[in-house]
Amino acid sequence: MQTDIAIKVNLGRIRDVLENIGDCLHVEHYSVADPNISLAKLTRENGNRAITTSLGSGVWTFVVAARDSELRLEQKGRVLFQGLMVEDSVTFVEGADPIAVELQSDACLYVLTFLREPYRGPCTVVGGRFNIRDIRLAELIGEISESSPARRSELTRDFSQLAFEHYRSLPRVHPLSAWRLSRVRRYAEARLDQRMSLEELADVAGFSRAHFAATFKAATSMSAHEFLLRIRIQAAARLLTCTDLALVEIALQTGFQNQPHFTTVFKKITAVTPRKWRDSRRSTAMAHSLNQVVDGAIVIEHLPGKPERFIPHDLH
Repeated sequence: MQTDIAIKVNLGRIRDVLENIGDCLHVEHYSVADPNISLAKLTRENGNRAITTSLGSGVWTFVVAARDSELRLEQKGRVLFQGLMVEDSVTFVEGADPIAVELQSDACLYVLTFLREPYRGPCTVVGGRFNIRDIRLAELIGEISESSPARRSELTRDFSQLAFEHYRSLPRVHPLSAWRLSRVRRYAEARLDQRMSLEELADVAGFSRAHFAATFKAATSMSAHEFLLRIRIQAAARLLTCTDLALVEIALQTGFQNQPHFTTVFKKITAVTPRKWRDSRRSTAMAHSLNQVVDGAIVIEHLPGKPERFIPHDLH
């Protein structure tokens, strides 16, 4: 019998706190001098079930991926994002309605919520959200853990200003809708062992090649080529963990031309070789299985305290 675990986590903590939830989710709360800012880090390791998380409410919310993280974002029943948030990408959502997040894989996310606008707002955000990548933003977030509460307030304000400046410089393109993005992803996942062209994916989405490329990048912060590489690596990682298939067989099943090419791309994205990934994940999974008590979905609700008043060559 499966049991749902409902856990409420207040992001507006007075001091730094690290919580371990369900042996696979770590929630680190950061103390911030500004009472209108809520900041937390969610890290999921070796999980095998989807985790549904509510980020609470605020005027602005930034979700920053410290590594590739597969997730789904919803607000008021509307799907804002579904798929892979690439490392160093930032998804922004505005509005006071709670944001539901389903973590579908191992993940590392920073959640930065402004309970009030820190300064006069920027230009209107297309669709109420955007997804961008900028190494400078990642560097700002990377300083968080080693900073004082006062410095964290400065970093978060600098982060929001830089993010909006970057956004304003982008072409005004509506992101590819979540249902079209989901259709493209399902199509690609069913054909990972085959070659796929940009034109083919654009046809699945129902757009021209150029329009699809622009809207896809606006929705995911990556090109379709990088998207394909990353979902191939995700599929390969699952096969490495859950099967005893040889590396060459996994490479062919996930669309790589040969094992050396597979190993090169895998290490570039994950920082380790496929063999080391398999060995480390299996040993960790075995240790967790010995301690696992409850089976089923995990539901975690994050409620920030209320204020007083997101490679130009052929695809393959």
